[in-house]
Amino acid sequence: MRELIMMLLLIFNYTYSQEWLIVSVINKNSKGIKYEVDDGNRISKKTTKDPSLVKLIMDYKEKGYSLNKITQVNQIDLNGVFPLFNNNANFNFQSTNLNLNNNLRTNLWFRKENKE
Repeated sequence: MRELIMMLLLIFNYTYSQEWLIVSVINKNSKGIKYEVDDGNRISKKTTKDPSLVKLIMDYKEKGYSLNKITQVNQIDLNGVFPLFNNNANFNFQSTNLNLNNNLRTNLWFRKENKE
């Protein structure tokens, strides 16, 4: 009986897996789209000449991916020099050189179902 069950499991061995892809839009203007593609192994930067997000989504749908979710991430970068202490006896604080960049990124989550 065990041998029969093992033979049936070997014959009807269906595996199901998913392949995820995250496309993060860095910059979008009238000239095109700059984006990063994260496939789980590496992150690669790409550009398109077409400024349409719909065209980008359709390109990945043609490759077999389906759009699962769209999220937006607010990325805040604080760059510059902030004086921690003042050596002046008059306590005249110097102006700081801080730059605050607020970037709103759109992430497209694609999924590819592999049935073997």
